[in-house]
Amino acid sequence: MSDIKGLVFQSRLDYLENMAENNAYQQMMKKLPDPVRQAVGEQVFPSNLYPFHLLQNMDNALGASVSQPLENIFREIGARHAEGIIDRYFYNYEEARNPQKFLEQFGRLYSYLWDFGTYSYQKTGDRNAQVTFGYDEDIHKSYCWFMQEFLKKGVGICGGNAVKLNEKECEAEDGESCLYELQWS
Repeated sequence: MSDIKGLVFQSRLDYLENMAENNAYQQMMKKLPDPVRQAVGEQVFPSNLYPFHLLQNMDNALGASVSQPLENIFREIGARHAEGIIDRYFYNYEEARNPQKFLEQFGRLYSYLWDFGTYSYQKTGDRNAQVTFGYDEDIHKSYCWFMQEFLKKGVGICGGNAVKLNEKECEAEDGESCLYELQWS
């Protein structure tokens, strides 16, 4: 059983807090099994580890509580999460307008910020990179959409324009890993 940092849980709670649907949080909490509700209903600490299956339960309940397509919800959460943490942990690459360094540094900080699975980065050109995530846990597509948008937004915040992410392989869809090619202008 794998664990993931509370920072990722917090991204979902922050999203619900800023929603126009002001009862979405209460709706999500009603849909959660008791152990999950107890774990995330009080206070989520960003640096604490929580079982990944709690995030899966939370994502399922969140998706069932918000009147938007599932993919849109989790892409928006990923983009908002990038906006919320890039200036805290990657400020120098934002200021330098350096997407490659952001992606490289994310690899160094991944275990501190996520502590879930593995991340690898490879520069494939001046404005291209390949990133790979490997997980020991069965992941869900909502989580992949969240990570994809986090990466795209992060590259954009750090200076990349017209950022594109091409999913080459997805572990949630029976792939060996989640493999993404990023390019920007």
